[in-house]
Amino acid sequence: MSSKIATLQAPPATAKTVGTATLPTDDQIAMRAHEIFLERGAAPGSELEDWLRAERELTAAAAKPSDAPKPSGPSTAQRANPRSPR
Repeated sequence: MSSKIATLQAPPATAKTVGTATLPTDDQIAMRAHEIFLERGAAPGSELEDWLRAERELTAAAAKPSDAPKPSGPSTAQRANPRSPR
């Protein structure tokens, strides 16, 4: 009995799939909008403005390249081992 393994290829990336990859989720927006609401003193009446501000902030943050340092390779410096004889 011969077995054939089918290899599936991922569909090509389109502008739509690439563009939506960095958009914040509704849950993320809701959480940030709630934070904005609390920062405003929990005054009702500006829910839409809070939502739109949260969406703008999160979208802008996702579009920025990360400032986090890249992990470096393994160190070539010798590490001190207190148990090793000298």
